[in-house]
Amino acid sequence: MTQQLTTQAYFDQVLPWQKQAWQQLTGQFEKHKLPHGLLAAGQAGIGKRAFVWRLVAYLLCPNRSLAGACATCQSCHWLTAQTHPDLMVLPASAQLGDVYTGDGVGIDDIRQLHNYSQNKGQGVKVIVIDHVDKLNISAANALLKTLEEPRDGVFLILITDFVAQVLPTIKSRVQTLPLSIINHKHAMEYLCDFMPDKQAAMLLAISDGAVLQAKDIASADWFGKRKLWLQTFAALQSAMRSPSAASDYWQKALSLSDFLTLSLMMLAELRRVCLDLPCLHADLDTQAILGQLPLDWQTLEDLQAVCDDVKISMMQHIQEKLGFERLMLAMAKPATVC
Repeated sequence: MTQQLTTQAYFDQVLPWQKQAWQQLTGQFEKHKLPHGLLAAGQAGIGKRAFVWRLVAYLLCPNRSLAGACATCQSCHWLTAQTHPDLMVLPASAQLGDVYTGDGVGIDDIRQLHNYSQNKGQGVKVIVIDHVDKLNISAANALLKTLEEPRDGVFLILITDFVAQVLPTIKSRVQTLPLSIINHKHAMEYLCDFMPDKQAAMLLAISDGAVLQAKDIASADWFGKRKLWLQTFAALQSAMRSPSAASDYWQKALSLSDFLTLSLMMLAELRRVCLDLPCLHADLDTQAILGQLPLDWQTLEDLQAVCDDVKISMMQHIQEKLGFERLMLAMAKPATVC
């Protein structure tokens, strides 16, 4: 799932599982010991971007306190208007969001970043690069120059959902923020403010511990259509329904983006069934819905590949009808026994 933050994210309270990290970083800054290069890494949905934007506001605010930015000074007003002269965000579409739009950061962008970081100025400058794992080799190598030649008062914050894909030479030159490990008790306490205990536990398992993702899933319209997705899959696999009829129905029920999100979630559940692992969707009787339908691992992998391909095609503005038709044809592919 993707999440677009609002300007309030600059001034929101720190999430419960981030308080220790916040105290550590603000303490380092107050003692003039905060490293110039920081890396916020971890799976999507753990709140790392919310933390980063709050930290950005804190660093830039001249009236900052240990609690955060003041929200009333000129710097904070510039932030909310997204016109702050001492903040550079790459790609530009990444400010206050985590949706990767396909906008690339090339070597020319990194050279501009380097020049920006070296320009003298008063106070603090902050540079944020989101989806740093998407940098090509040339851009990543050029970034090393900025990391190796820091200027006082300039902080470079990198964000990634896939830390393993970040160049090792970059990771070795930055401090990784302690954001990826979330205490289960803190996560449950947070979610139980919004939903019953059993639902919180189920969604936390489904989201693999990504607390904010679990919260978003609970209120998503597509989440209530999981049983219908399984019924559609079973009907297509057993040739009880045609791909065109299923496509027509789902085009009216969900957007292509939401249907893809639903499909990827249910594919993960079907893999667990195929491997005889306990189902995560405790409120569904997945086995009963599927009946005697044989599941084939390769069929699930092929459907996954089609989902990934359609997701990429969406960035190229594919017609939703074509995307749905491709997905239904893949769901109708006959299977053999695991």
